[in-house]
Amino acid sequence: MAASKRRGDRRTQRTRQMLQQAFLEVAREKGFASTSIQDITDRANVNRGTFYLHFTDKYMLADTIIREDFHRLLTDTLPPMSRWDRRTLHLLIQSMLDYFERKYRHRRLPHDVALLVEQAIHEELTGLLLTWLKQLKRAVTREAAPLETMARVVSWAIFGTALQWSQEETTMSSEQMAHAILLVVLEGVCDILPHMHIAANPPSMEIIKDDHE
Repeated sequence: MAASKRRGDRRTQRTRQMLQQAFLEVAREKGFASTSIQDITDRANVNRGTFYLHFTDKYMLADTIIREDFHRLLTDTLPPMSRWDRRTLHLLIQSMLDYFERKYRHRRLPHDVALLVEQAIHEELTGLLLTWLKQLKRAVTREAAPLETMARVVSWAIFGTALQWSQEETTMSSEQMAHAILLVVLEGVCDILPHMHIAANPPSMEIIKDDHE
């Protein structure tokens, strides 16, 4: 029974890999928007029913490829027991910059492709940061904000900056950008610019309005 299950698992994995490879080949030739399920199944030499056993549509297939590719990147880049510390965060940020630079090459992708890539990577990054923060919480007692909020804020700081840097012409190297992002994430604006502070009780809009009148 166990041997039969392993053979079935291997067949499933091979089929999924065939479909993924077929999708990548056809999408490179025709573009994502023009790639159909029939194109993919013809290239993989399987029937449409087999495709739908594994994926709902081409969007799910593309999403799976993007997330698996990102997981491989993290596995190759981060320490086996990765956690929230300066070294690991720096490696993660550098990986994000390198990943988006390879994808965008300082230009913009077609909107439909960009949307798929960005949504998948941002969700994966946020989930990873939340996992690290939950591990970190066990060793500390103070929690200034919900962990989910902290993960989203840090994720957007890393993801948004890396994405914009990868799409625009820039004179800042990925190493310089990684250092700048890490500095802001770990030390914050107030520590970097000591003269700045956040008032405990910010003025109301009425007071601000009166000051301008």
